[in-house]
Amino acid sequence: MNRIGRKNPAPRAAAGWRIAVGVACALMAGLTWANAREFDVGGGELKPALDAYIAQSGVQLIYKVEDVKDLSTRGVKGKLAADAALERLLDGTRLRIRRGQDGAMVLIAPVVATGTRP
Repeated sequence: MNRIGRKNPAPRAAAGWRIAVGVACALMAGLTWANAREFDVGGGELKPALDAYIAQSGVQLIYKVEDVKDLSTRGVKGKLAADAALERLLDGTRLRIRRGQDGAMVLIAPVVATGTRP
């Protein structure tokens, strides 16, 4: 039996797949942009900058005052996601970000190994 006019469905399925992937990428980019906020945190001492970041982001951020003592930041300005803004504030410091199960962010200072005697 000869089927006239029936073509291979693979090219059509591949085109549909490309469209679905494109839409998914656009949605992800849109969600990231939707979560972006306008930040204007000045440079200088890190503690006041973190406090300004908390006020502007609405994020729950936990840190030890002694961990940020004597640290500075270049600040951050512009429309960014809260995580990206915090990473920029911490750029050049030893502090790292951990996110708790409740969504809160915690700043962690790596433990500095001290010399031990045998």
